[in-house]
Amino acid sequence: MRFANIYWQNTEIKNGTKRVNIGDNLQFFAVDNLYSKMQIDSKEIVYLKMEELCDYKGEYLILPMNWSLFDLNYMREGRIAISPYIFPVFLAMTIESATHNDDYFNEYNIAYLKRYEPIGCRDEYTMQKLRDYGVVAYLNGCLTLAFDKREKGEKQEKIFIVDAPRELEMYMPEDIKKKCEVLTQQYYYEEEVTEEEVISKIKAQYCKYAEEGALIVTSRLHVASPAVAMGIPVIFARDRIDYRFAWIDKLLPLYERQDYGRINWDPDVIECEEIKNRMIDNAIKRIKDTYEKNSCYEISDFFENRETRNYVKFQETIQGNLCRAYEFIAGRYDKSASFYYSIWGATKGAEEFFCYMKEEYPNAELRCVIDMYREEVFHGIKMVKPEQFQLTDNEVVIVLAVKASNMAEEVFGNKRIQSKDYVCVGDLFFRDKK
Repeated sequence: MRFANIYWQNTEIKNGTKRVNIGDNLQFFAVDNLYSKMQIDSKEIVYLKMEELCDYKGEYLILPMNWSLFDLNYMREGRIAISPYIFPVFLAMTIESATHNDDYFNEYNIAYLKRYEPIGCRDEYTMQKLRDYGVVAYLNGCLTLAFDKREKGEKQEKIFIVDAPRELEMYMPEDIKKKCEVLTQQYYYEEEVTEEEVISKIKAQYCKYAEEGALIVTSRLHVASPAVAMGIPVIFARDRIDYRFAWIDKLLPLYERQDYGRINWDPDVIECEEIKNRMIDNAIKRIKDTYEKNSCYEISDFFENRETRNYVKFQETIQGNLCRAYEFIAGRYDKSASFYYSIWGATKGAEEFFCYMKEEYPNAELRCVIDMYREEVFHGIKMVKPEQFQLTDNEVVIVLAVKASNMAEEVFGNKRIQSKDYVCVGDLFFRDKK
């Protein structure tokens, strides 16, 4: 029997283009970090792609996991379908996928999870959900908190702004604006780029944080958590904070939009070595199947004993995006108005928005559907590429594709389309204006 780790999930959008959130890959690096501390020889580790977990056949593998509990890559017909040759060790799981539904807590899946309990959970919502179904679960936080603290160095002078909310700029001190370097966790690669090259670039960005960072301002969990672990001061700010972050608030303040005016722009390094070492010790014991029966609850108690807050569900965040579109239309037109509208992004939300417009604004007409990667027909309208779109008189554009929001601003700016004529429902990130 050997050990296993995931090294790649399918990120292809269309025609070979890869969309990579580098924080996803960091979770795989966190498992390698544990193996390193266990002094496991690399020859004893089998690396699998996410989509190989169902059909893998070979020698039996132990696979530590800190990922989505019900990832569609290893589910079939609503059932967890990880290969019987793989023994998962659920260390830091979450229910955060937009595709999740309660039907996944069926008899088969509950029995499967109970077979491998206790289930370590990244956030409190996931832990409580499992407990509601009788599965033994504990609150572990994310394994990216287990990376080593960095050594102090002379180059650690940079301020990194990593996918921070746009609105934060008005509260940001001038000295930070002048000195900061703006980065993102979301990248797009063409098919010529190999998986190994992408992984190398991901590692390079996290090394950059460690080697050069004096302060990181971010809305990303997989920036904040490893930065805290490495001893980098962090400011975490996000317009709306949902349950995915219901653990890291034990360690650092989480600022929502209404809190931006009271941000401490000179935060201290957060000391987390004690809980980090407990997390590492427990993970290693569970991987070796020699953990002490109650050690997991020491970690859970640490995270549960804190001031709590009311978190929204991830699905509510998505519904809130649609509400932005509804409010934008309501602010421009009355229900009887005649006007054109176009949609960017043939998402599930597009169908809901189309039905809403048909019901609430019967005189409004869908004129165009923009989509970068599809060439289909949506309610009789053939989709066009962003570069083909031209705004007509008495028309507004609704950018429903969340990941296209920041791109849409650039496209519309080049086409001289004014901001009053469109709305982006997704988060708009602070960008470098230098």
